[in-house]
Amino acid sequence: MSTDFQKAAQDFMSSKDGQKLAGKKGEIERLAASKDGETVRSILQQGGFGEAVKKGDADAIRNAINNVVSTEAGSRLLRELQEMMGNK
Repeated sequence: MSTDFQKAAQDFMSSKDGQKLAGKKGEIERLAASKDGETVRSILQQGGFGEAVKKGDADAIRNAINNVVSTEAGSRLLRELQEMMGNK
């Protein structure tokens, strides 16, 4: 199952949007280091996101992401990512 997730990630990074995202590495690093980024990272770690990704547990991944975007920090972070990608 984890190989399916890895393939999906590789496919995305090969796409136009993935290439666009790769070109914004500095901006993404800044966002990840922000207070909201740290909050989101903490929520994901506490929710076992890393283990879910390793196992390829799509339901657990989906639940963790839903938990994050339901927070103010996650919502702001997502909004900034959308703006960065030009998807306002």
